[in-house]
Amino acid sequence: MKLTNLLIVLLMSTISDAQHVDEQNEDIPIVKSITVDRTLTKQQSDEMIAIARNFYAFWNTGKEEYLRASVSENFFDNTLPNGRPQGFKGILFASANFRKSVPDLHCSMEDLIITGDKIVCRQIYTGHNTGPTAGHPASGNTIEFFAIDILHVRNGKVYEDWHLEDNLTFLQEAGVVKLK
Repeated sequence: MKLTNLLIVLLMSTISDAQHVDEQNEDIPIVKSITVDRTLTKQQSDEMIAIARNFYAFWNTGKEEYLRASVSENFFDNTLPNGRPQGFKGILFASANFRKSVPDLHCSMEDLIITGDKIVCRQIYTGHNTGPTAGHPASGNTIEFFAIDILHVRNGKVYEDWHLEDNLTFLQEAGVVKLK
């Protein structure tokens, strides 16, 4: 094993989400796997995990209270798609529009990596395309696609991000894009 890989293994630890599950709140997705930088204190890692869980509770429910708990008013999206407003309001816009297409949208947190001031998360989104998508009628199909985010945190809030969604799979499932 290369020295850099060994150092990464020594500085990171995987923990069970059982320590972080809020059984009373179904809005907040359960994290299937959490890897935390061992140089963070328990308090620091717990705060970062809470920020992530609130951020993805927003994507799971569309409830603005979770967004306000986790994202700065001065938020900046480094991978802003065409047509989406920048900033905090852009996240609200994206969720509201996506929920028109997939009203029963559900977000699961598959992998969560916490290190320093960054959160990396791989999510799976599921639901049913029962609303129009990009001017096309609803397909009625089941939707399942992944996304990966890098969230940058300062003063207890996400202030910028980079994200990648599997939009091709989503558009195929919604019947917008047909492959030969």
